[in-house]
Amino acid sequence: MPDSAAVGAFIQRYRATFASFNVDAIGACFAFPLLVTGEADAVSVVSVPAAEAWRPQLERITGAYRLLGITGAEVLDLRAVEVTPGIAHAVVHWSLRTADGAEAYAFTASYTLADLPGGTRIVAIAHDESPKLAAAVAGLANRT
Repeated sequence: MPDSAAVGAFIQRYRATFASFNVDAIGACFAFPLLVTGEADAVSVVSVPAAEAWRPQLERITGAYRLLGITGAEVLDLRAVEVTPGIAHAVVHWSLRTADGAEAYAFTASYTLADLPGGTRIVAIAHDESPKLAAAVAGLANRT
């Protein structure tokens, strides 16, 4: 898995799965416990113990995407690094797109990927999306 082509293929499957808005399918891209690090007002680090605990977050994100009219994402940049033969690190600069192709916003996410018995899964994320998603939703609310 860790070569760039395999990481790229996983990220494209993840992108397509997220675009389906199928929360169960999206959740299946992760392994638990999952470590999530983000920064809004301050850096937060959360350990998500199980898929059931991650589901509300995925529902919140997909709900916000629907509200914003997001229909998919484009990978603007992907950097992949092999850590071991079964672990890779991928940094993705995403552009979230609406049906007319306009960019809703862009963000960067760093994924630790691991080859596990059920296949490649995301085991950790660090991202800057939360404040950008909140600003996009607030901007939509201010227009109405």
